[in-house]
Amino acid sequence: MRLIKTREENLEENYLELHYDEIDEETAAVIERLRPALKYIEGTTEGRRLTVPIADMFYFETVDRKTFGYTRDTCIEVKETLQGIIDEHEDAGFVRISKSSIVNLYKIKKLQGDLNMRTLIHLKNDECLVMNRGYRSDFYKALNKLQGRKKA
Repeated sequence: MRLIKTREENLEENYLELHYDEIDEETAAVIERLRPALKYIEGTTEGRRLTVPIADMFYFETVDRKTFGYTRDTCIEVKETLQGIIDEHEDAGFVRISKSSIVNLYKIKKLQGDLNMRTLIHLKNDECLVMNRGYRSDFYKALNKLQGRKKA
């Protein structure tokens, strides 16, 4: 199998295209590795039902026993609990950062230390979340796993 990467300026969305005669073991393994990012989540916003690629979600939070998911420019109410989202989509980069929030590791722009041993998480959509120190260890384990590092 060969990989051809082409940079295209001003793309609205990155995309992958697969050309094959037969799907061999190597190709099947690549597809299987991509599968978590190709899942969707359903929710509602302003009375409309939406189906959103899980990879587009920046974070989820629970407010007043309702779970909301945030994309770059949309907020949707979802039926899943935070734990249910982690159980289903942990392999897509979601990790808990507080009792009421989980974040997509792929949507983080930078991390910044804060007073009281908390960490500020700056997202690529310019929002900022606060990670409570009790979730720090699991967060960094997930981040290291994502980056292919061994456990610290």
